[in-house]
Amino acid sequence: LNPPGAAPCFPFFSRAPGRGRLMPVFESRFVVKASLEAVRSFHQGDVSKIFSALAPPGTPVTFQIPMDVMHEGAILKFTMWLGGCLPITWTAKHSDVGPEGFVDTMLEGPVRSWVHSHRFHTEAAGTVVEDRITYEYGGGARGLAARALFNPLALRA
Repeated sequence: LNPPGAAPCFPFFSRAPGRGRLMPVFESRFVVKASLEAVRSFHQGDVSKIFSALAPPGTPVTFQIPMDVMHEGAILKFTMWLGGCLPITWTAKHSDVGPEGFVDTMLEGPVRSWVHSHRFHTEAAGTVVEDRITYEYGGGARGLAARALFNPLALRA
């Protein structure tokens, strides 16, 4: 997510580890006027309470496997209802969970692969939140739908 006033984010391509092919990468960086602990607590707390702030605007979310507190290996399974009627189901596993951030890796979902790194650190202006998403759309009709839903402009919204 890229809140208003944050620096613009543009995708670039990088080699996927162990795969040898180019994959899109999306990066975002913004500063929150809050303590590192407050930012960490927001991102790693009860997802059912904060997901509406993280999901695309106007997108209801239901949870099949909720996550009250993030921890190493935690699984979250949810459905985003685009337009209130189009279900997009997603299962993510969390790793590298600590005070400086975490990584969520899609196990099942609308794209072929998705690894989202969330990092936090402090600067004079507040806490810096850096996101890095490496993803691959896949092919066929599913890949075309994923390109429409998860293109760089949609990720920036």
